[in-house]
Amino acid sequence: MQRTPRCPSLSKGESALAKPKISGVHIVRKETKSGRKEYHYAFRGGPRFWHSSMGPATGPAYHKAYARIMEKHQRVHFGCAPDSVSAAIRAFCDSIAFAKLKDRTQRDYVKYLDAFEGEFGKEPIKMFEESDSLIEIEEWKSKAFGHSVHAYDYATTVVTRLLNWAQKTGRLRFHHHNNVERHYKVDRSGHVWLPAEIQALLDVAKERERRIILTCSEGGLAPVDACALTHGNVRKTPRGRRLYFHRKKTNNVTSFPVTPALAEVIDTTPPGQQTLLVSLRGKRLQPERVSQIVKDVVRRANRAASQDASKTPVRTDLRLYDMRGTAATSLLRAGCSLNEIAVCMGWSMRTASSMIERYARVVPEVTDEVLDKLERAEQAQRRRQFDA
Repeated sequence: MQRTPRCPSLSKGESALAKPKISGVHIVRKETKSGRKEYHYAFRGGPRFWHSSMGPATGPAYHKAYARIMEKHQRVHFGCAPDSVSAAIRAFCDSIAFAKLKDRTQRDYVKYLDAFEGEFGKEPIKMFEESDSLIEIEEWKSKAFGHSVHAYDYATTVVTRLLNWAQKTGRLRFHHHNNVERHYKVDRSGHVWLPAEIQALLDVAKERERRIILTCSEGGLAPVDACALTHGNVRKTPRGRRLYFHRKKTNNVTSFPVTPALAEVIDTTPPGQQTLLVSLRGKRLQPERVSQIVKDVVRRANRAASQDASKTPVRTDLRLYDMRGTAATSLLRAGCSLNEIAVCMGWSMRTASSMIERYARVVPEVTDEVLDKLERAEQAQRRRQFDA
């Protein structure tokens, strides 16, 4: 039987913040556009349990991640049948299909796969060829994720992805978890930050908060893309500059013009700072932190508005991601074509058409501009009739 290293426990009095050496851990270092990254594997050829974007490889969290992956490795490889659900999950997590997923998606999948394994791990994977398995999966989802419609649907997605992979690799002949109804539906096209609301945030924001707000609202960037921006993403054009990058979510090429506000962010980036945006303490900015920073500024802006009637309050149901719609409507109002908007936002033509149609209905400035165009058209028609 292959023996694998056990997770060492911290000795009494040993500092949890000291960087302990775990025997057998295999570390791979890679140079990327955003800097050097480290990937930690339980052993050479073994499962990955840590990477540099998760934070420093020190302390209890690091040890816990190592212990968890080792316990799972032992359970899957030495404590379950090769045709079990646990073995299928392990093989899926080691597959190229899983490796192709983004790091954030992998972390999300692991949470749901762990819960799924806890319920069905010892069962044979062939159980899902039976139609009654649908009832068991539904009961599990209701018990584990019934508190959240979004989490319930995400569990549906992960299980379907796992079973589709099992079918493609011959572990299943077929399964019944296809075309399962989704319940989480949301249309946030009506939630667009108005110019006055963005200005209300800027009025109370600190310098690093201001840079984050300007980048997301002017460039229409998702937090994960905004956090990764460097001077290498700034390209010269015949008449100015642009932000050029691949969206993390879709890998679509995005090319957005550098507006005066974005130019302010780029040109005032301190020398030696690797990314254009940093955390409030000057460290690497994490995408999960960006939303909370904006929420804090919203609360501060509304506190100021409650004390001064001349200030604009900000709607509390707005989210950071809604700033992408704000940027799209700005392009629409500037007279950009559908193709230009698609390129700038990193959307397909179909998505751009659908999104612009929605946003155009809810932005009051667009309505006023359409009214002006109609009035100018009527005046031109009357002049032509008079001249005739």
